[in-house]
Amino acid sequence: MSKDLSTAFLGALAICCLLPVHAASVRGSVGVEANLYSDAPLYDEQSNNDVLGSSYADINFAAQSESGNRYDLSAFARIAPDRQHSVTGDIRQASVWISQAQADYKFGVLSETWGMLEAWSPVDIINQRDMAEDFQGKVKLGQPGAVAAFKLDDSVLSLYGTTYARERRFGEGKDRLRILPAPIVDDDYERGRWAPDFAARYQFRLGESIDIAISQFKGHDREPVLQALADRNGLYAFTADYQTIEQTGLEAQYVYGDSVFKSEVIYQDGAEDSFFGGGVGAETSFTSWLGGLGDLTLYAEFYHDDRSDRAPVTPFQRDVFTGVRYSFNDLNGQMLELRNTHDLEWQSNLIDLRASRRMFNDGVLSLSFIKIDNAKKDPALQGFRNDGYFKIGYAWYY
Repeated sequence: MSKDLSTAFLGALAICCLLPVHAASVRGSVGVEANLYSDAPLYDEQSNNDVLGSSYADINFAAQSESGNRYDLSAFARIAPDRQHSVTGDIRQASVWISQAQADYKFGVLSETWGMLEAWSPVDIINQRDMAEDFQGKVKLGQPGAVAAFKLDDSVLSLYGTTYARERRFGEGKDRLRILPAPIVDDDYERGRWAPDFAARYQFRLGESIDIAISQFKGHDREPVLQALADRNGLYAFTADYQTIEQTGLEAQYVYGDSVFKSEVIYQDGAEDSFFGGGVGAETSFTSWLGGLGDLTLYAEFYHDDRSDRAPVTPFQRDVFTGVRYSFNDLNGQMLELRNTHDLEWQSNLIDLRASRRMFNDGVLSLSFIKIDNAKKDPALQGFRNDGYFKIGYAWYY
């Protein structure tokens, strides 16, 4: 956890404690997980234990002052003795939100989400991703900055300014689920780590069922260009080069009955290349499927971009993502989901089976199985090819 983010977190916490509030809430969870690996690790320095356990905790605090200002804090920490860093954590949000009639203003450590697609969101560029915590890229790191959101009838124009560029976290050393065979020894930012980034996003609705957002970003890319370092003994490290880019994004979502159609398109200029990319998807639900109480949801997404080999390697460049989810809609909140990502260029597959149910009132038992198939040539998955696992976890929510 960086010193700068710790200072921001403690400062925001002090403000929340000192200012009078008439409404406050604290939520979070405490959990344990165990990953069971059947194959030996790919790299010599990785942990060769068959079972890797960890525990974690997160806290979310929200308060509102008598004047209507809101204060949000969100922090996460994990203890994992068999990982390269046995204690990790991050301040995912520590912000002050000032709401006025024509605009909302927020500053501090931001947690912003753009995009419509499920598996990967090409337009989502404000927050850096924590690939060490979740190799599928769903976990984000808090981003220092500010945003002003102007309310324009049925639309919203949001202007962003961020600073202190954060490096992407990758698995390394003892970690399983490592994409790289050697560590990153240096992070370089083209305009300096503290140089500001700027973005704008305009959201509006057409009729009652079409949502559209247009965005523009200029700043350091969140995906670094990785440069290999080698000597006469071979590859020993990488450097991560965060170059300046400009990205234009378009998001659209159309709701028709029980179905949702989604699309994201970007044009990115810089970071060794200029290219178009994006994805399209559809999701449909069948309520009370086959006369039962549960709901069945089917979804599929297709991704493609035309970046060159010089550009940063990223997931979902030429992929089809499909899935099925069944929610039992019972008192235990049981859910079963099967997902698969198929790479059309390398013919690799990432199969993800998940199940969960509520136990002991405020607890949730979760099971998941990951299988990685035919990934030896896939640049995005080849480091994970021996890392298929079965995971069991239990989380208590408060």
